Amino acid sequence: MVLLGLTVACGAPSGPTPPPAAALRVTTWNVQTGAHDPDEWAPVVADLRPDVLALQEVCTRDAEGLAELLRRDHGLEYAVVRGPIRPPSPAEANAPVNAALGPACDTGPNDVLYGVAVLSRLPVGPPRIVTFPPDRRDEQRGYLSVDVTTPAGPVAVLNSHIGLDGVQSDQIRRLADGAARPGPTVVLGDLNVDPTDPDLAPLRDGFAEVDPSGEVPTTDRGKIDYIFLRGLVAAGPPQSPEVTASDHRPLVADVRVGP
Repeated sequence: MVLLGLTVACGAPSGPTPPPAAALRVTTWNVQTGAHDPDEWAPVVADLRPDVLALQEVCTRDAEGLAELLRRDHGLEYAVVRGPIRPPSPAEANAPVNAALGPACDTGPNDVLYGVAVLSRLPVGPPRIVTFPPDRRDEQRGYLSVDVTTPAGPVAVLNSHIGLDGVQSDQIRRLADGAARPGPTVVLGDLNVDPTDPDLAPLRDGFAEVDPSGEVPTTDRGKIDYIFLRGLVAAGPPQSPEVTASDHRPLVADVRVGP
């Protein structure tokens, strides 16, 4: 039986638990681009060795740089699926809250290369990028959807970085609607809500969580990063290793294909 996994360690001195034999490992991580860079992220990723890695707050060139470091220094081959969350109109691109997204990655406001990305050791299909309705108080948000081909068949992967200031309910609902499709699906990302927030209901109604009790913190403020599963079953407890390469910890768990 093929396993799909996400590896999250709780800061144990011995390091993250290795994946089970024949496991697939998926990880979500907000890498805080600008404050940190691929040279810092690569050793963490190489230690975790995920098959599918969802990144948030990343410049697409840095996702590509990370993949190159993993290949060169650690012998790990990853395909990069770019998911820049581009403002949907020139006026919104040049709004103050979005205009900073270009310079964050050394580009202009009309050539945004900032947002989310997926790195995969497995074959991947073409990306689909969906933007949420713009909010003048916050940068443009959205999600990246891609199909990953596993030995057990295709798995849909949705990666998102949800906004702040009251937009969570609408954006999480839109993310859940986008994930409403047949077949095994994993939804992951920085959702910017804590485990008690009712805004998570649209995802909890159709998906299982790898950490349903919300006991695994992913930041110093607690848990705001999540992995939701449909058609997949957790094969062990999630982990969340403490790191210095971001203000978030990677969230990882091992899961198997199943009901």
